[in-house]
Amino acid sequence: MNGYIFLKNKKFPVQAVSLARLKTQIKRTEDTLDGIQANIASDPLLAFAILNEANRIVPNKNSEIKTPFHAAAMVGMNGIEKLLPQFAPYNLNAKEKPAPLIAFLSEIQISYEAATIARRWAIEKLTSHEDDIFWITLFRDAARWLLWFYAYPTMTVIEQKIQRGEKASQAELNTLGCRIDELTVHLCTHWHTPNKVIESFLTKHIPNAKELQTLAHLAHHPDELPGFTEDKRLTILTNNPLIFSYCANKVAHEANRMKWDSKNLPFFYRVVATIMHRRIGEIIQIAHLASTEAAKLFNKGGKISLAQQLLDPNLYNQRAVPPTNPNALLSPLAELRRAVVKSNNQGTKQKASLALKTILKAIPNAQHSILFRHSDNKVSPLYQSGYNIEVIKAIKWNTPSSIFKKLSQKTSATHLAGAKLDKIVSELPHKSDQIIDKNSHLMLASTQTSANEMVIFWLETRTKFSENDYKTLKKIVSLISHTTL
Repeated sequence: MNGYIFLKNKKFPVQAVSLARLKTQIKRTEDTLDGIQANIASDPLLAFAILNEANRIVPNKNSEIKTPFHAAAMVGMNGIEKLLPQFAPYNLNAKEKPAPLIAFLSEIQISYEAATIARRWAIEKLTSHEDDIFWITLFRDAARWLLWFYAYPTMTVIEQKIQRGEKASQAELNTLGCRIDELTVHLCTHWHTPNKVIESFLTKHIPNAKELQTLAHLAHHPDELPGFTEDKRLTILTNNPLIFSYCANKVAHEANRMKWDSKNLPFFYRVVATIMHRRIGEIIQIAHLASTEAAKLFNKGGKISLAQQLLDPNLYNQRAVPPTNPNALLSPLAELRRAVVKSNNQGTKQKASLALKTILKAIPNAQHSILFRHSDNKVSPLYQSGYNIEVIKAIKWNTPSSIFKKLSQKTSATHLAGAKLDKIVSELPHKSDQIIDKNSHLMLASTQTSANEMVIFWLETRTKFSENDYKTLKKIVSLISHTTL
């Protein structure tokens, strides 16, 4: 793992003034550990190194040492002094801060925002683990901080891929050769980081994707209290405070990347609502309150705080917009994502229009396309491309069809060709076989676009759809979906 080899012996960047103050405090006999706690807390990597050292020298108590202040007491003044060569000082006084330093400080601030949200959720649930959860959530991004500081060009490439519509995990895998979460687990093991930080990445201790879906579904209606899970494992997981750390981290990163109106945030709000058995509106209110606390307590100067974005998502971000046209560098999928996020209250017709425009750009093999609306058990074409419109109108799209029935009941996608397509032609709406050729490839998909409406996708070609075309269609379907996948 190249990232592990690259980072494992790197020094921890610590603010020069904090490092100088610590050296002075160590030399002065009148200073006590209590007196240097504020200095330790002021710099996250200073606190992180001391915490790691405590768990290295007392490994049998690693489950007990979770806070830097407890760790400092375990390590003592001499132990802290031995750590000094592990730090690389940086200065904030320069007029023009280097881009890697700004990115580094921004990532630290996002982690503080996540940690504050996690702590506030834990306080509201009365878990008594709020301080532990704060530090666990803060330090779980330590490897990401170092990547931005020491590998800024590589991290910039990853961020550009995400902005163009690629999944974060895939962008990391394609660029680094592994996911950042995997890299973090290996590095934390090397650094002797407390087990609880490592456990916050492992599905043994937090829900996997399917389990998160189940938890989110229990709180599907914003104005109602979520239901209770009868699954024993899920009950155990929801009583583990680490789930607050995981969800708060996701919320903070998503809100910073896509702003507070991101369509992906409600998914994590629903998960937390189920955990706390509170209404979704209360979970959102607590997260917003926590972001204001973070803005007051932990402003590192790398970025505009999430709390300021609550006033107006664009008000404090005008400087970040480059003077050139930003859409010129965006992929069709990224353009669709931006359009959907920009106006989160779009109806089915508007979403279908955006989806068809994206299909025409991103799936050039689609010679013919139809997008249908399904509502009140009726199917009606909304938009089409490539077909004779009179032929489309003549087809009885509302006649009983087992294929369309399945598509209208849940989000799905399928790619049909050859014998597979021949076998199901009779199950399609009456007379629709007249727009299918013996050489046709047909891709069908569907998704819910509002509380009571679905969009059904029909993409057909007389040449061939590639596997990449199929993946692209599924991404388009996901982006206009009413519910976060």
